[in-house]
Amino acid sequence: MVSHEEVQAALSARIDGEPAGLDDAIVDAHVSNCAECRAFLDQALALSQEFGGTERPALDPPQDLSAVILASVDDEWRRLSHRRALGLAVGRILLLVMVVLWVLWAVSLIVAGGEEPVVASSASVRLGVALALAFTAWKPRQIPGVLLIVGTMFTFTVGFAVRDAVLATGQFEPVAVFIPFASVIALVWTWIADRGGEARRAWRVLGANPQ
Repeated sequence: MVSHEEVQAALSARIDGEPAGLDDAIVDAHVSNCAECRAFLDQALALSQEFGGTERPALDPPQDLSAVILASVDDEWRRLSHRRALGLAVGRILLLVMVVLWVLWAVSLIVAGGEEPVVASSASVRLGVALALAFTAWKPRQIPGVLLIVGTMFTFTVGFAVRDAVLATGQFEPVAVFIPFASVIALVWTWIADRGGEARRAWRVLGANPQ
């Protein structure tokens, strides 16, 4: 003895063109003697005819979901790749601008101070920083090492500036603070544009809840 649920499931499968799981003769015999299942069949056929027009294909899932998934992944990858390329280009331009500023700063020291050893040493350091910034514009993966050096120079420069302001000694030069600070910003920007995606993924992994 089959149940109403089994017969109705078989009827739904038959309408959808799927294996019914029950012999057609058994299903038909049950429907002919069961008002409930006959009403279910009539309702199912009516719904099938209602959605059987031009709107039915729009409700059906795509035959190959992998194509849809890959298309969405490809669009997301293109968007992230474009954003990374744009950010990296801006960062490299900023670094090259800072290279010019460091070179001009070194030249101005040489012109103003002549051949004094201290001036020549300071100018050499600034030319070295300019060369390092140019190298990071070419190879952004080397930014962490250069950022450590420039960041240290900026920290010491700010410390000396604060000391001179508090003790009213010496002459404060805004360029001595601005150029290292702007260089740190350019380095951080370029590093984030180049490696920010990996840093975000690593942060998500570290912050993942194992529970």
